[in-house]
Formats: sequence, C-alpha cells, structure tokens
Amino acid sequence: MGRQGKGTDLRNQVLKSKARELVNQTLERSVEVRSLGIDRGTVRFMPIDPAALAISDEWERCPYPWRAVPEWKLKDPKGLDLALWHAQELCGLCYATPRRSRLRISIILLEGQPTESHPLKRLVAPLMLTAVGVYAQLLRCKVIQIERPEPGVVNYYKTLGFEFDTAGCLVISADRF
Repeated sequence: MGRQGKGTDLRNQVLKSKARELVNQTLERSVEVRSLGIDRGTVRFMPIDPAALAISDEWERCPYPWRAVPEWKLKDPKGLDLALWHAQELCGLCYATPRRSRLRISIILLEGQPTESHPLKRLVAPLMLTAVGVYAQLLRCKVIQIERPEPGVVNYYKTLGFEFDTAGCLVISADRF
C-alpha cells in the first residue's frame, strides 16, 4: 500500500483539480458542443458540493446515494467527484475511483438530470467519460470500468465504445479520451 500523508493527499487534490481544469479547457474548444448550439463557456465541471447535492435531492427518481459522496471522499483520497453544470443548471453527477488499483478506474455512480429538457441531454455520459478519462491518464490508469451497470444502460455504454472484458466487466481503454 502506498504512503499516505499530507503530501500524498495534496498531490491527489492537485491531480483532481488538474483533471477538471483540463476537461473544462477541452470543452471550451469542443466543436461538438459548439455544433449543438451550446455556449461552451457556460459548461463546466466542478466538485460535488452542497449546492449540487441540494439540487440532486430534488431530482425525481434519484435512486443514487449522492449524499454519501462527501464521506466517500474522506475515505478515498483518489476518488473523483464531478458535478457537470450548464450555467446555473446542474446537468449531471459522477463519482469514479481507482480504489486500490493502479490500472483501472471505476465509475461508481453516473447520473444525468432526469428531466427531458436540460441543455446537456444526451451529452452527460460522454462528457463525464471524457473527464474520467483525463483523470485516468493523469493517474496512469489503463482502463475505465463501469461498476455494476444497470442492465438498461449497457447497450448505451456499448455505443460509447465499452466492451465486456474476459472477467465480465464493462470497460474501455482510458487512452481513448
């Protein structure tokens, strides 16, 4: 097990901040986002904070334990928490972690705002995957895995490039991002 301490925790925080910053810069240059008529300057990734949690509490059909994320972050210094915003509207949340792996980062939770009309509809998963991919590369992880995907979304993940590996895990190469 690696050395833990203030220096390691600070390094982990810097890597997470750098991943968010890099993906925000990528969004600002994204032709895909611009082609959809979305003002790229209004789309940004932030940590999951109390404001994001309060908004997600109001989402209909929210079966995910987003309120547990702050506690997870305390126990999991490499865990990456992402809130995807369009201006003042929360469009999605994601929590991913390499846990004790040096090769694989797992997406534990990923949810888009359940309304049919939010501005990043159908872009939440690809944008979150881009952010997790950037972080995975910073950590030198080789694979992104969807942990326990709901059966109804497996085919969607396959359209994004995920495949089942020999162990039955839904994975994609981290270098695709």
